[in-house]
Amino acid sequence: MNATGYAELRAAEGARLNEIAADAERSPDMWARRVPSCGDWTLEALIEHCATVWTFVRSSITAGARVEPATIAKPPGSVSQWHADAFDALTGLMTGRPPDAEAWSWDPEQQSMSFWWRRMAHEATMHRWDAEAALGITPASIAPELAVDGVDELFDVYVRLRLPDGFAGNGETVHLHATDADGEWVITRTPDGMQVERTHAKSDVAARGPAQDLLLFVWGRIGPERLETFGRTDLLEEWQRAVRF
Repeated sequence: MNATGYAELRAAEGARLNEIAADAERSPDMWARRVPSCGDWTLEALIEHCATVWTFVRSSITAGARVEPATIAKPPGSVSQWHADAFDALTGLMTGRPPDAEAWSWDPEQQSMSFWWRRMAHEATMHRWDAEAALGITPASIAPELAVDGVDELFDVYVRLRLPDGFAGNGETVHLHATDADGEWVITRTPDGMQVERTHAKSDVAARGPAQDLLLFVWGRIGPERLETFGRTDLLEEWQRAVRF
């Protein structure tokens, strides 16, 4: 995906989160809805998390260094207004800085705005999905191209930086195969952690399905039963126990 695609997606998903938050403000019992994909979070906690993330990213880019999330407090007023204001402020900053502009990020290999154009699009998309799931409705679909990019990002960024020795093993392999887009990954478990290749290869377990379902699976939103599987499904279950962010 290019910068324009990320920007359009971020805008649409942020607008949907604003809409959900505004509805909850008018019907306060909605705030207590559980978010099934996010542990013990309520919808209110999810929207507060999003507002904190938007504020954290904008503040850190502006400061040129990490701003501790613990120092970010909800301003006076409603949760929905905080979310809307924080998202608008982040959008304004990102619109004013092109993807190739230098910017602090928590990835030392990607110190430019392009990191945040991609990350914020995926952050907004996943949490919009979470919020709609909390409402008890079928979440709007995630486009195959975006979903493939989201799986790539998880391996390229999160696994590399936050779980370098996670899902270690003794050579077992997991093959993920998108059925509606160009996306295939083979995860090899080594004693030092996992190695991931963008390839097709016979593995101990294969999991096939729409790119959206693969994205939701690797992020722990759905279980392997939603996928077409062949071989050692216990490895998929172990993945979901071991890989959490």
